[in-house]
Amino acid sequence: MRIGVDMDDTICNTTDIIQDRLNDYSEELGMNPLDIINDEELRNNFFAIYGEDIYTNVEIKRNASSVLKRLRAKGNQIIIITARRGEFSSSHTNAYEVTKKWLEDHQIEVDEIITSAYGEKRAEIIKEKEIDWMIDNDPYNYRQVVSLGKKCLLFDDREEYALRENYVTNWLDVEKYLEGSR
Repeated sequence: MRIGVDMDDTICNTTDIIQDRLNDYSEELGMNPLDIINDEELRNNFFAIYGEDIYTNVEIKRNASSVLKRLRAKGNQIIIITARRGEFSSSHTNAYEVTKKWLEDHQIEVDEIITSAYGEKRAEIIKEKEIDWMIDNDPYNYRQVVSLGKKCLLFDDREEYALRENYVTNWLDVEKYLEGSR
């Protein structure tokens, strides 16, 4: 099976660290954090400054590493498909390099890493790569993938969404669900 996996808020707890860094940045600028996120230039500047720190220091979700190891050991291909993009102004590294190193640091072996993939572009990549199952936390991405006739699990350990079809709240359930779909 070819399994596509999103990074942020699927394998790791990105929203939490973004909020922490955003609060720091908004205090420095004397602005409301929402004003920064809602302004494209300010948002891009925030990620240029803090992106590498965020993606390097983000915490892994419980059981993500062990489940991905077991799935890969059973012959599944694991392909990271993430919206992370760009280079960081604080260094010469880019989202691909930081993601690759983070996965290595957490002993997660993958077959491929694809960055800059969101929404329709992500769905096209999933179709092109012949992904059997996508695991993603974003309902928009979920709808895009399903609209192409592909299978997607909505991963939501915060239980924010009303969707209950193809819905999981932890990595052990991801494993059970995928093993049961063979």
